[in-house]
Amino acid sequence: VDNLREAGEVARPFGIALMLEFTRTATFVGTLPTALKLVREAAHPNVRVMMDTFHFWGGVSKFEDLELLRPGELHHLHFENTPDYPPREQLQQRHRVLPGQGIAPLRRIVEALRRKKSSGPASVELFDPAIQTSNPYQVALAVRAATEPLLA
Repeated sequence: VDNLREAGEVARPFGIALMLEFTRTATFVGTLPTALKLVREAAHPNVRVMMDTFHFWGGVSKFEDLELLRPGELHHLHFENTPDYPPREQLQQRHRVLPGQGIAPLRRIVEALRRKKSSGPASVELFDPAIQTSNPYQVALAVRAATEPLLA
């Protein structure tokens, strides 16, 4: 917690928000409740929480954990989906899929975040080598087509 607070102080003069992202395979910060606890204890305005729907749904966080968010507390959202195969225990970063192409209840997640007054930025983060070597314009069109219906 002291290190988070210190990092926030380093970022303060630059007006930068540092975001703590929990990751599904982490042994230290692996869930939304843990990330919230640490950021709240740090109590620094430049240290915020971000959430990645792949890590949220593919890990051990529970849907009910979204209720722990305070209004406006989520600073950024990585918005992608979790496939139904391979099993969660075998998922790797490259298995992320476009919103709407997996098993995570993204519309329900978006609705829960709206109830919590989360209106910060969102981005799609994909590590599939086939996507990374594709035409960027075509990827952007596919991301937009997959994302907009879930955010409407």
